[in-house]
Amino acid sequence: MPSTAIPRARADAPVRKPLGVSKAEARWLLWPPLIFFVLALGLPLLTLVTQSLEGGTAYTDAFEVPAFAASLLRTVVMAVIVMILTMILGTAYALAVVAAPAWLRFVLVAALILSLWTSIMVRSFGWMLLELPRGAIYWFLGLFGLADEPIELYQTTIGMYPAMVAVMLPFAVLPVMSALQSIDREQLNASTIFGAGPWLTFRAVTWPQILPPALSGGILVFVMSLGFYVTPLLLGGPSNMTVSGVINAQMNQANRPDIGAAMSILLVGGTMIVYLIADRLFRVSEKWG
Repeated sequence: MPSTAIPRARADAPVRKPLGVSKAEARWLLWPPLIFFVLALGLPLLTLVTQSLEGGTAYTDAFEVPAFAASLLRTVVMAVIVMILTMILGTAYALAVVAAPAWLRFVLVAALILSLWTSIMVRSFGWMLLELPRGAIYWFLGLFGLADEPIELYQTTIGMYPAMVAVMLPFAVLPVMSALQSIDREQLNASTIFGAGPWLTFRAVTWPQILPPALSGGILVFVMSLGFYVTPLLLGGPSNMTVSGVINAQMNQANRPDIGAAMSILLVGGTMIVYLIADRLFRVSEKWG
């Protein structure tokens, strides 16, 4: 009777090593990013900390600057509003990319990538030309007889938001678009087979899978908006300065680099705290890492 036992592997058969790198190789691979981190972030932060401690009272003096307290509130409000708007528009944009026909999908993705490739300064100047009292928006409204007087949009608080949303939108679109493309089509088919309509399918299948990346994109936009400088300065003007604008004024106009450095450390510290809390709650680093 033939044996049914499973033959053992030959002793001389070569043993395959698992794919990957050894611990020694992993340690060597860590050196380049660590060196880059120290040079690009560690040394500038150390310089700022050293400069902020030169005056002795820079941190307390920072809160005595009237523009700093006002700019803190203005910056946080702006970051929250921009985050909410980009989350809504970014989710809608990502849904449009996935649902659109091939030619329109190409146009939408190309516009998104072109926006990322274009300098923030160039895009901010473009919005400035749109919002000038007799700029492109005034000219367009005049075609329909809707603008008899120059529009008061340039260098106002409201004028900052469209430009900020346009600059930050790609960071809210990309994670949602990636999540939509990875949805299992069988789940959508099963939902349709069991009689669910488009709205119920979206609410039960699609929405739970795109909510985490939408939140992570929104948190990233919020954190980046806290330290934004160019767009709020150009579109909001000197009367609507954010924290970064006040820091620049302390450095270059008030000749108080110690207070400017203290404000910078406070801004960086607050931003890091917000990011760490958000990463703990929403796993932001996993969506972008």
